[in-house]
Amino acid sequence: MSNKTVFLSYRRDTIGKAFARAIRQALTHRGYDCFLDVDAMESGPWPEQIQREVTARAHFLLLLTPGALERCNEEDDWVRREYLLAARKKRNIVPVREESFQTDRERKNCPADMRDAFDLQMATVSLGNTFENDIDELIRRYIPPHKAPAGPQPLPRSVHNLPTRNPYFSGREQLLDDLKKQLANSGMAELQGLGGMGKTHTALEYAHRHIEEYPFLGWLRAEDPEALAEGFAALSRLLGLGTENISDRNLVIGRVRREIEARDRGLLIFDNVESEADIRPYLPSPWRGHILITSRSPALGLVRDSLSPKGFTLEEAQELLKKHLDPEHPETLAELLAELGGLPLALEQARAYLRETGSRVGQYLALFRGHRAQLLAHRAPGSQAEVTVATTWELAFQRVAEEIPEAEAFLNLCAFLAPEDIPRRLFRAGAQHVPEQLANRVADDWEFGQLIGLLRRHALLEVQGEGLSFHRLVQTVLVERLAAAEKDEWLARTIRVLAAAFPFDENDLETWAPSAVLLPHVQAAWDRAQKHTFTSRELAHLLNGAGIYLLARGEYARSQELLAASLAIHQEILGESHPDTAESLNNLAGLLRAQGKYQEARPLYEQALAICRAVLGEDHPHTAASLNNLAELLRAQGKYQEARPLYEQALAICRAVLGEDHPHTAASLNNLAGLLESQGETEKARPLYEQALAIYRAALGEDHPATATSLNNLAELLRAQGKHQEARPLYEQALAIRRAALGEDHPDTAASLNNLAGLLEFQGEYDKARPLYEQALAICRTALGEDHPHTATSYNNLGLLLFGQGEQEQAVSYLARALAIRETALPAEHPDILLSLYNLGFAGLETGEPDKAREYLTRARQIKKGHPEYREVSLEDIEGLLGRLNARNE
Repeated sequence: MSNKTVFLSYRRDTIGKAFARAIRQALTHRGYDCFLDVDAMESGPWPEQIQREVTARAHFLLLLTPGALERCNEEDDWVRREYLLAARKKRNIVPVREESFQTDRERKNCPADMRDAFDLQMATVSLGNTFENDIDELIRRYIPPHKAPAGPQPLPRSVHNLPTRNPYFSGREQLLDDLKKQLANSGMAELQGLGGMGKTHTALEYAHRHIEEYPFLGWLRAEDPEALAEGFAALSRLLGLGTENISDRNLVIGRVRREIEARDRGLLIFDNVESEADIRPYLPSPWRGHILITSRSPALGLVRDSLSPKGFTLEEAQELLKKHLDPEHPETLAELLAELGGLPLALEQARAYLRETGSRVGQYLALFRGHRAQLLAHRAPGSQAEVTVATTWELAFQRVAEEIPEAEAFLNLCAFLAPEDIPRRLFRAGAQHVPEQLANRVADDWEFGQLIGLLRRHALLEVQGEGLSFHRLVQTVLVERLAAAEKDEWLARTIRVLAAAFPFDENDLETWAPSAVLLPHVQAAWDRAQKHTFTSRELAHLLNGAGIYLLARGEYARSQELLAASLAIHQEILGESHPDTAESLNNLAGLLRAQGKYQEARPLYEQALAICRAVLGEDHPHTAASLNNLAELLRAQGKYQEARPLYEQALAICRAVLGEDHPHTAASLNNLAGLLESQGETEKARPLYEQALAIYRAALGEDHPATATSLNNLAELLRAQGKHQEARPLYEQALAIRRAALGEDHPDTAASLNNLAGLLEFQGEYDKARPLYEQALAICRTALGEDHPHTATSYNNLGLLLFGQGEQEQAVSYLARALAIRETALPAEHPDILLSLYNLGFAGLETGEPDKAREYLTRARQIKKGHPEYREVSLEDIEGLLGRLNARNE
């Protein structure tokens, strides 16, 4: 039996396999015959092969990696069975620990019949810089070859200068398969992407996996010409070309290249290539070997389709950090993955830190959120990464700033925005708020393109159409490298740029889509401002504009956050009596009114009106707007007598100051017409509606939401007058406009669906009406919530239709739900509550529940007597139902 035969026993997980393969490879190159089952198993029964190989080999290496002994208490565990067999056969057993293996802790996992292993002398092998020396020491002290038979020793199967394999490499199987296919098909492949995305370690893993397929493998650092030249000199020594005394570097490069070209097969890896010109002199040609390139630049042009490593998936992160997961809080891994943007380098830093400190993922997540800069710059012992996230990108930042100085200002602005889909027009729209040199550059298409191209070559951003995208950790490093005062300065600039660029105007449809694009960036700047306790007038202006846009979209919760913040900032900076404060009060009150929170909205409207009157005067358009807003609230509360003089005063101001053809005048006409209709004065209301519609069509166009509102209002009036044939096309046109302009899920679209369905129901087209009611209810529940008055309207309308179709149980539940919402959201004697009470009274009468019916109708009569102006239900109708109840009781 040769003393140079070795059996490798290991835990068959990712770390165990990597450690075993590294040791097998090193020992094989030193002439040892090593058996590693994952690479050497033959077909046939597995247990018999293992028994045969353990018995046939002089040395038995028990490889100890973290968790290697965890399952050894199981009798069928193969690590245990292999060890016990080697002990019975009296083989030379050598425990070999990977440096992170904690002997005292892991010893507890050992069954009694394996604990003798801890009494043996234990070798330590690091996968870091000392690996080769550790292997030599392992051979010298524990498996010396001095009793080996005389004769020539086998030569290594391949010559290489590969860096040490990463034992923690995981995932990327599809990428490695694609890499193999591309090399096989074309002989050259390129891994391209952001620094820290794992290009180098993927290339290294590929090389180690296929090391025995290549008689020669050369690893070359290619980040600069000096590193490349030194790498080729090292290859010359590796290949034994005897060029050590040649001082002409070009001669050495030529000699090495010719030697490589003379070899049939091999693999050359150029790591971190900056440009095609840098490596062109080093490329062997012609050559039948393979060339693998890693680069940040997408513009090398050496291959047609480069391969791009992506961020880690949740499954890949679980594999990497599996020993540090928190079983009680499994969600923390997904949260950490999101915080790190899936960046493999950042996850490797996290793994090393967790191993260093014994922490769990949840603890690291909490620490990261408070100490991003420190952790991104920290390299824990045992980390497989040569550099940190911070140092990786700091070098790139410096290089782009050296080439185009304005790049630094551009990056600082982008750092405070959302990471994805940053529109190029943003920087032009806000150019007056950026440094002059940057403003000049972004104003010129060619110069701006040069800047974008430079940042793209360094993989600091990606270009997607007109949008620019950054990895979120690039932004984190950019922010954290700034001093505290610089953070405030660049945050303030970013907010001013956004405020200047945010385009929303409810009356201009062309501003809706650009506003949607900028909204995530407004939110990102606001999040950062809160973190830095930063306020400014521009921030209040920006939040107000974004809040109004969200209100128009029906996103009330997000709108309220921004509008309330805008008001608080205006009050803090400008005081309680400033017109901007009044505007914020009006907008927030409008949101509260849209949510049915009338009692909360009224004092805000009244405060805004008082400010406008005191500061701007009685005849100012803002005063008119405040009058209109308060009047709308009063009308919604059924307080028609209080609302009417406010509407009339607002209309008079708009006509005098803005003119007859202004959209604000049209809004006042619409509002006053609505009040007149509510009071039964339909003949007075119609010409006002028609005048408003004509103004909107002329000023805003046929496809504007305001035009749709005006069409809808006029159709409602016509329907109330019994002119159904005239009303229907107006309803349909309003619905079409809202679907196109606002989307299928907007509350105004739901209102149009409800209105058209009501007309169809009245005309007896129940099968057409029902799906419209159902769609309107679904929209309201999603966009407005279960407790909104508009949701109650949808429940009420659908309930009445179902009742008429005989689905009484479902119908009554909907009608009761509508009443419950209205009683919570509206004043106690609101006309909508009157309507719900009447409907439920009628339903109780028809379904044989007279006691409930009487209760509902009695309450309805009480409200109606107190408010004879309510048109929703007549007193005669209520008394009629009560009369029927009394007649039945007799």
